[in-house]
Amino acid sequence: MLKLLVFFFFCLISINGHGYLLEPIARSSAWLVDPSFKDCCTYEGHMEMFCGGVGHQWNTNGGKCGICGEPYDRAVKLFEKGGRKYLGKIVQTYKQGQQIDVKIKLSANHQGYFEFRLCNMDTDPNSDATQECLDRYLLTIIDTNSTKYRDITKHGSEMITVHVQLPPNIACQHCVFQWKYTTGNNWGRDPTTNKSGPGLGRENETFMGCSDITIIGHTTTTIRPPKIIISGT
Repeated sequence: MLKLLVFFFFCLISINGHGYLLEPIARSSAWLVDPSFKDCCTYEGHMEMFCGGVGHQWNTNGGKCGICGEPYDRAVKLFEKGGRKYLGKIVQTYKQGQQIDVKIKLSANHQGYFEFRLCNMDTDPNSDATQECLDRYLLTIIDTNSTKYRDITKHGSEMITVHVQLPPNIACQHCVFQWKYTTGNNWGRDPTTNKSGPGLGRENETFMGCSDITIIGHTTTTIRPPKIIISGT
């Protein structure tokens, strides 16, 4: 009975947790800072890009998720190429191999960890990123040897800035940048140790965000459109 009550408690916390990729601004949130997105792409659920919810993600889709946080089984995803809220507009420009500040806005902190990925779209500009492509470039957190940012517990419900290393060998007119937040407070079981508790096992709530960026190469002289200036957010 006690375990059931604890499980229910953590589930209640889970459904109240929200967050989004602020910089580089996610496709689903860009309307907050850029007027050109407001006519087509306003999305009040932009802080709920959580793969359809933990139950739907794991029970229906086996843990899979759309690259921007939409349910994997949604036939036409709003924020992927072909969706009615997709613009493919570049929102940030970086330099090859640059150390960048990535900003995440959370309204509730659920521990766990962040990961960041990159997919170069220049080789196939008529399609969108895939998770397979994004998984090829799992980015490193600066001053660590890790690709996971775990210092979320140091923060409350606020903006978190993470220093991330871009690959030294990637330059692109159009790359897709992805944020993935695997939360750590859902009750689960670790199959390797057979222990149960919050944050154990794989079936934890996941938030995602994707944005469209340019990475200027070392020999590139043409500058792409400047980044969106975030103010008053």
